[in-house]
Amino acid sequence: MCEYCHQYPCHSRCPNAPEPQIRGYCEKCGEGLREDYEYYTDNDNNKFCSYDCAVDYQGIECKEWD
Repeated sequence: MCEYCHQYPCHSRCPNAPEPQIRGYCEKCGEGLREDYEYYTDNDNNKFCSYDCAVDYQGIECKEWD
């Protein structure tokens, strides 16, 4: 049992908990996609760390009508 969180295995927020596994990397910025965070994907199965990276990668722009 852990001396800090009093659990076994350690709670994910405990300082003794192991680092979460990297499951992939963002196609836009290269940031590691950890298994304890959500990620975004497109129809080509590219994975992104954020909505903004996904939009930038696809070249999507917000436009106003003329």
